[in-house]
Amino acid sequence: MIRFVVPGRPVPKARPRLGVRGRTAFIYTPEETKAYEQVVSLCAKMAVPKPVSGPVSLRAVIYLRRGHRGDIDNYLKSLCDGLNKVAWCDDSQVVRIEAEVRRCKAEDERVEIEVCRKETRVAN
Repeated sequence: MIRFVVPGRPVPKARPRLGVRGRTAFIYTPEETKAYEQVVSLCAKMAVPKPVSGPVSLRAVIYLRRGHRGDIDNYLKSLCDGLNKVAWCDDSQVVRIEAEVRRCKAEDERVEIEVCRKETRVAN
């Protein structure tokens, strides 16, 4: 089991935005989202010697200050994108996710993460 903390305010995955340069349209990820995913990756790199192979489970406890809102699935998207190729090789390895949001003081905002290798069992 790998455990680590991503300090600071969690950032939900923002929808890709459509930009226009001249006559060409392009889709981009907002800078705040990209920056947070990089923080998640850096924290994971310090805790994970190499990406886990095989099926994995993810547990995330998201601590948000009171009054701060966001959809839990959007927080998970940011976390999973930041963990991809660091905690595991590919998103398709994630076979179980457990997540919850807890309230805290603004200075205590963070995400506590656990990544576990799952043993595969054949269902009867």
